[in-house]
Amino acid sequence: MFSLIPWTSRRNGGGLVTRRGRHPLDQIREEFDTLFDRFFGRWPSPFVGWDVPGWGLDVEDTGSEVVVRADAPGFEPNEFDVQVVGNVLTIRAEHKQEAGEKGKERYSFAERRLHRRVTLPEGTDPDKVEARYRNGVLELRLAKRPETQPKRIEVKT
Repeated sequence: MFSLIPWTSRRNGGGLVTRRGRHPLDQIREEFDTLFDRFFGRWPSPFVGWDVPGWGLDVEDTGSEVVVRADAPGFEPNEFDVQVVGNVLTIRAEHKQEAGEKGKERYSFAERRLHRRVTLPEGTDPDKVEARYRNGVLELRLAKRPETQPKRIEVKT
């Protein structure tokens, strides 16, 4: 029977090939990491400098409400599915467009999808949500419960 733990032969001084406290496969992983870094490290990063539509998302807490703005160009208002479960806001949208001609080779298909999830601050009221879609931006305004809104305290002299 043989062991899977890398040992040098007893004739050459014997003992473990790796340092104490390290897993024997750590060295192999480090070698692969170095190899990948050398190979892929010189390639430009994908999407650097590209303005990819549909990726922008802003969340603003104004104190009395939470405003969420999501860039979503190319959709119609009825294509959105917006849900709030607990303190998680989910925005989904799907747009499909097909065009073709019978008897000819012409055919066109376009599809857009959007799926975003946002964890909302505590105290938002899921029953009081207002949604608007204008110029490719979906804006959601979620009211905060009165007990979680900041209260101004007057300081007397």
